[in-house]
Amino acid sequence: MFPLARFRVDDHSMEPALRSGDYVLVSRWAYRKRPPIAGDVVVLRNPEAPGQFLVKRVMSGDALAGFFVLGDNMTHSRDSRQFGMVPRHLIVGKVRLRARA
Repeated sequence: MFPLARFRVDDHSMEPALRSGDYVLVSRWAYRKRPPIAGDVVVLRNPEAPGQFLVKRVMSGDALAGFFVLGDNMTHSRDSRQFGMVPRHLIVGKVRLRARA
């Protein structure tokens, strides 16, 4: 597996940090030695539609029980408030770099 992946942000759930049309570079190896921690911005598979990807901020959690993730723009975000804790295997990686479109 290549250690980096690129994703395009297609919604407004992470504004103002990330805007629709931005690109993010994600490290797939960021969590090989430690789990995500509060404050990390991650790309994850949508628990409600596994073929889609979401960008969210980790609020809390642990590798055994799952992670609570929220969008920064909570009025326009579908996140753990609706679909619950996210299992570790759905987290693709940590956002390392953003580029404005």
